[in-house]
Amino acid sequence: MAKKILIVEDDKMLLTIFQMFIQELGYEVAGLARTGEEALATASSNGDISCILMDIQLDGPMDGIATARALDKQTAAPVIFVSGGVEPALVPNCVLPNVYGLLTKPLYRNSLGMMIEFACAKYAMEH
Repeated sequence: MAKKILIVEDDKMLLTIFQMFIQELGYEVAGLARTGEEALATASSNGDISCILMDIQLDGPMDGIATARALDKQTAAPVIFVSGGVEPALVPNCVLPNVYGLLTKPLYRNSLGMMIEFACAKYAMEH
């Protein structure tokens, strides 16, 4: 059974690219969200999510870090953060129980696939 990935990205073009990468890697797209609120709603309506790919800098009142915190209480799935550039001071805020990776943009398909497999395996081992 293919892993189901929820993609949370506010840039429409990147959302489309990430969706294409996920599908090319043989995964299923569990949902697409452009805000933290949409991610929470999608996750609550789809309990069968294997992994969440999340931009740290999201439009709206909830950034990716706040969304990951809320998802930790709602969904049993590892989060992989994606960012165009992470300030070193922001890194400690990214260390959350449900966060299993951090990738920087530009995102490469093979790196994404390896990170998804790592995050899902580590999450399964720990839970």
